Amino acid sequence: MEKPLKLVIHRNYGWNERITQMTLETRELDYAMSWLSTLGGAFSALGEEFQHCAQMAGKISIKQFQLALRLGNPLLVARCKLYAALSLIQQNYFKIPKRMIKDTYKFAVAQKDIRLQNMCKGVWAKFEYCYKQKKLKYKKY
Repeated sequence: MEKPLKLVIHRNYGWNERITQMTLETRELDYAMSWLSTLGGAFSALGEEFQHCAQMAGKISIKQFQLALRLGNPLLVARCKLYAALSLIQQNYFKIPKRMIKDTYKFAVAQKDIRLQNMCKGVWAKFEYCYKQKKLKYKKY
């Protein structure tokens, strides 16, 4: 007669504590990200009219980018790049955002992320509109 397999469970309280801490940190980072998204969106909307609001939206997008890196979510990192690009567009910078949008779109296609692709298209439309407005403004002078 064979002996039954003996299952030994080692209690690793240190590992359990670490997993718990990581879970709590991730939850707090998600929470902070939500608040920053709300705040960044508000400043971005105001950034259409007020330059200092566009700059603040850019600073918020950098904080979001840093949090996204800590969360280890490449799609979230890509979205934060789009937020930063939008802020730069509102501040009449076009060279860097153009590259950011194109690179992010290529990444979105490679990841087959339709939502991110659509976000890129939306920011690109904003880019084109603002660029044309800038050209028209300088043509008048």
